[in-house]
Amino acid sequence: MLWDNLAKQLESVRAGGGFDYSAWASPAAAPLQGSRDERLKMALNAIQDSGNTQMIESLNAALEGREASFDLPPIESGPQAFLKTLNQKAF
Repeated sequence: MLWDNLAKQLESVRAGGGFDYSAWASPAAAPLQGSRDERLKMALNAIQDSGNTQMIESLNAALEGREASFDLPPIESGPQAFLKTLNQKAF
């Protein structure tokens, strides 16, 4: 019954028209116009000088149609790593 209710709600959302932006107070709050590439380029230009290398790589990858590659440090995992963090918190 819960799933039927969810399915009905999803169908009503899909069947409804697009979002009505006329209720927004100012034109500055209107959604970005243009193609996906144009919006990605605008976002990249906005954060270019921020120093956020992960965001810049992510946007460049999206523009180039590839998956972003991040050089993240290795992270310990598994039961031993969990027990190690518990021991560190105990002291």
